[in-house]
Amino acid sequence: MTLTPSHASMRPSAGRWLGGAIVLALVALAPSASGAQAAPSPDIDAQAQALFREVMSPFCPGLTLADCPSQQAFEMRGDIERRLKNGESRQVIVDELVATYGAQILSDPSDTPIGRVVWGVPIVLSVLAAGALALFLRRVTRPRDVGTADAEATPSERRRLDEELAALD
Repeated sequence: MTLTPSHASMRPSAGRWLGGAIVLALVALAPSASGAQAAPSPDIDAQAQALFREVMSPFCPGLTLADCPSQQAFEMRGDIERRLKNGESRQVIVDELVATYGAQILSDPSDTPIGRVVWGVPIVLSVLAAGALALFLRRVTRPRDVGTADAEATPSERRRLDEELAALD
């Protein structure tokens, strides 16, 4: 089979059309495939970041894992993020951290008995202080019981008062 100029000109455009269709199909499918993979990633990243803010760093006292600049904290963050991406639950990771480092690893110690005391005492003291302030303000702002002269005066005092008022007129 010999190609005539008319067949030769059709061949490249058909190839270009087919190649273009394949590229177009790949481009059309690529966002859905990457979108399917990218959707869990922000969720896992958000979970990891939230967990980093809730866990105190065992390497930098007083800092959360998110704020600690040490290499060990960087490795710990990577390990936690990898475990989350592998499907391990957040609670399992937290329980293991508490078992390894103790309850002080949590930035919110309210789940522990000492945490209830630590959070409860200031709340109770605040309520008591607010009650004492309310009683104080009520006592200070309440009108004084001056009493009326007519209600507390004896008949002889009323007569004297009437005489003195008449003398003023």
